[in-house]
Amino acid sequence: MSKRTPMTQRIIAALALALMVFGGHVAASAAEGGPQVTPPSGLVARGKLTYGVAATFPPFEYHAEEGGLTGFDIEMMARLAEYMGLEPAPLDMDFDGLIPALQGRRLDIINSAMYITPARAEQVDFVPYLIIGEAIIVRAGNPRNIQELDDLCGKTVAVTRGAIGEVYMTDQAAVCQAKGLPRLNILALPTNQDAMLAVLQGQADAFDTSIPGAAHLQQQRPGQFEVATTFELGTVIGIAVRKDDADMKRALEEAMALLVESGEFDELLRKYNLPLESSFFRN
Repeated sequence: MSKRTPMTQRIIAALALALMVFGGHVAASAAEGGPQVTPPSGLVARGKLTYGVAATFPPFEYHAEEGGLTGFDIEMMARLAEYMGLEPAPLDMDFDGLIPALQGRRLDIINSAMYITPARAEQVDFVPYLIIGEAIIVRAGNPRNIQELDDLCGKTVAVTRGAIGEVYMTDQAAVCQAKGLPRLNILALPTNQDAMLAVLQGQADAFDTSIPGAAHLQQQRPGQFEVATTFELGTVIGIAVRKDDADMKRALEEAMALLVESGEFDELLRKYNLPLESSFFRN
């Protein structure tokens, strides 16, 4: 069972309201055979949805071996643009240049797994779509039947030394002790790769990593690992739009509502090994 912070729950309640309002209207018009989403005005290039992306963050956006860009965000934006009747036009650039490029009107939006922070929210508006946190990874088949954090009591969990996962597992060890449950043993190792190998070789029952890291691992080593549970779901990811571009925000929210209602959003989560509870819309 996943756990979301109170702050995340407040963000979800506030941001989801507009999406539901727009989504209900658009879904009805699509069912009637009318235009699915009216495209936004003031585009950088006629007929195109020009978006900035820093394609260095698998599984969200990265360069495919055969060339071109791929990833969850790339496929999601292609579908959202299609709902608007536009051609997706990604511009790959350094991450720290994305917001200046958007504010300078060289981009229509930013679609680059951008974490929503108070500082960024002062500069741009967001259309949220994912919530990420930590994941507990186990060998395929989950041989120790770990379903929630308390199931780690009495087991050995590998972590990257000095990373946030070590803090979380130290906290969980204290919870085990307070509840009178068997001791949680922490195996602190130099790298995330070492923690992964410890589970694969049977030296640990599970290891802690980020949800994006877990998804990428499952792509690299298909069939060897699975996510037993997620927790600390407190980081919201969103598509960034300019503060003065209400029409773009409207179009994105309407298109996203259709993507979610069609089931395609969940299909993308499964394709890229992201847990369904990471969806911003499963509330």
